[in-house]
Amino acid sequence: MLALTLLVLALASQGVFSVPMSLDHEAQKEMANAIERTSQSMRDNPERSAECFAVYSQGITAANEKYELAYSKCVDTAAEELQRVEAEVAEDRNSVRSAGEAVCSSFQVCSNKESSADFFECYLEAASASLTSSLDMQTVSKTKMQYVNLRYQTIEYNKVHCSDECSNTYMKETTTLFNQLDECLKTGVPVPPVVPTEPSPPTETTGELM
Repeated sequence: MLALTLLVLALASQGVFSVPMSLDHEAQKEMANAIERTSQSMRDNPERSAECFAVYSQGITAANEKYELAYSKCVDTAAEELQRVEAEVAEDRNSVRSAGEAVCSSFQVCSNKESSADFFECYLEAASASLTSSLDMQTVSKTKMQYVNLRYQTIEYNKVHCSDECSNTYMKETTTLFNQLDECLKTGVPVPPVVPTEPSPPTETTGELM
């Protein structure tokens, strides 16, 4: 029993019994159940644990590492796309900001007029001049808001789709490996594990406003 305990601790330190937190709740639950079944088989068949884990632990660890790498790529790609969107609209943001500051500045000048005649005349002229600028800001802001929101939605969709593909591949590979490990622990007959394949690049959906 001591040898079994030491083996479990060693395997846990290698990530064999870890469940990636980036998986959704149902996937985490399914993985936890698979690990629990395997743990029970270990307790029932301690004499086969070392032999069986020697066959499957490397594959399980490799599947964990491959998933974490693929998931990180999904997250990093989304972050890069968001930065690209911000860079695309940076000039428009500066233009709208400058126009808004100019309008505010013109009214601020009027507020400092001492003569009531100059005061009201200044505000009349500033309000008239600001109409065109305000309409321009409204048009640009509305168009860019729609564009940015569309891009944000597309990026989020691609991120979720990419993550789901990684999760599905991971679940298929690790579930197979844990089932084979569980069978080996029960029967003493190992099945050659399938080597995890490299994930294919996710298909991205692009959204552009005309």
